[in-house]
Amino acid sequence: MMMEMFGGVFVMMLFAYSLVPLFPFVYVLLRWRQARDGGAPDPQLGLKVAIYYFMTIGLHVVLMALALGLYGLIVDRAPESMMRAAVGLLLGGGIVYGLHRAILSRVVDAARRANVARVFAGLNVVLCGLIGMGALIGTSVLLLQEQVPEDAFKVAGVVMVVYLGAWAQQARVLIGMSEAA
Repeated sequence: MMMEMFGGVFVMMLFAYSLVPLFPFVYVLLRWRQARDGGAPDPQLGLKVAIYYFMTIGLHVVLMALALGLYGLIVDRAPESMMRAAVGLLLGGGIVYGLHRAILSRVVDAARRANVARVFAGLNVVLCGLIGMGALIGTSVLLLQEQVPEDAFKVAGVVMVVYLGAWAQQARVLIGMSEAA
């Protein structure tokens, strides 16, 4: 049952990324801002947007893996398959994130124009905040029910802890980028 709940959340997250055309939207927005500012166009803008887009997906796969793993630790009889799924997601998401982070640091001149990094940091603040706040509201509603479904309460609580923690971290990163600019 819990694997289906986590699987549903994971599929919804990936569906949201594919439903909302983030890559072309961010690219067009940043290209428009460059043209408006009158500066020379960044020849690596498309590559930077693509790298940050996949880094964002990798980050959220890692967050889902952490939520699944944390749930597996607090549930009384966590099946081994749940922990294996958590470790697999953690490994896959970490590879996606780390590989694109390495490409960013070695191939792309990201420090020259940090607009892409700030836009995606802001996007991650919003995404983590939306998921975390939704889980907070869900946990609050479940907390005040007469008969609380234990598994749903644990899932909402774990997702809340993981995503609100990530939200605070991403907000700290964005504030640091804004102060440096």
